[in-house]
Amino acid sequence: MTFPRVRTIFSFGLLACATVALTPLGCGATVRQLAQQDDRPRVPDATAERLRACVDELGGELRGGYYTFDVTVKVDEDGHVADVESKGVPHTELATCMRIALRGMTVPEELLRLRKLRLSESTAPPAERGLVGHPALVVVAIALADLIIEAAPIVVVIAASVEIGKSEIAEAGRKKKDDICTAHLKDCLMSDLAGKRGEHWRATLCYACHKQCRPNKEWPKKPIPLGDELVSCQY
Repeated sequence: MTFPRVRTIFSFGLLACATVALTPLGCGATVRQLAQQDDRPRVPDATAERLRACVDELGGELRGGYYTFDVTVKVDEDGHVADVESKGVPHTELATCMRIALRGMTVPEELLRLRKLRLSESTAPPAERGLVGHPALVVVAIALADLIIEAAPIVVVIAASVEIGKSEIAEAGRKKKDDICTAHLKDCLMSDLAGKRGEHWRATLCYACHKQCRPNKEWPKKPIPLGDELVSCQY
C-alpha cells in the first residue's frame, strides 16, 4: 500500500485553515504541515528547520506565489541517505540548499520499520517488489507529509518521499558525485565564510560565490563584485 500524493491549490485563507503549525522555527519563515496528512510520516523537525532556513535566506529572490518542491530521498536499508533528486524550484541556490538539508536528514526508525512491514506483506504491489531484472533488489517508496513553508509573499510546498532500498541500489546513487560548485558550496557553508553577508541581508556570501561558480564550473579564485566592493570566496 502506498500513500496517495495530494496536490492542493491554496489561498492564504485556506492555507491557515488546512494546516497545523509546527513550532515556529524562527522569526522569518514558518513551517506548517497539512492536517489532512496526519497519517503520513513527517520530515524530522531538525530537517524541517534546515529547509525553513533555506527559504528564509533565499526565498526573497523568488517572485510572490506558490512553489512545489518535489523531492525523492534515496536511502539504503541501514537508513543512510545516498542521494536526493528534486525538481520544481526555479532558483538554483534555493534548490541546492534544500537538497543539502535533505542529504543531512536522519531517517526516522519508523520508516525503516515500515519498509520491513511492506516487504512482509505478500500483497505488496509489483512496483514495490523489485526493479525489473533485479528481483532481489527491493525498493519501497514512502510519501512523507507535505511541509508548507510560508515566507510572505511566497509559499513553498515540499512534497517529499523516501525510497528505501538495498545497499546496492543506494550505492549507485552515492556514486553520483556532486558537481564541483555544489561540493564547494557544502564546504563553504561549513566555514566562517557562511557568516558573511551575501547579496541581501538574509543571504550568506557562500551562495553569491556559488552563483559565480556555475557558469565556469570553477569556484572563484579572485574576489567577486558584491555591491560596491570586491569580496573573496576563499574559505
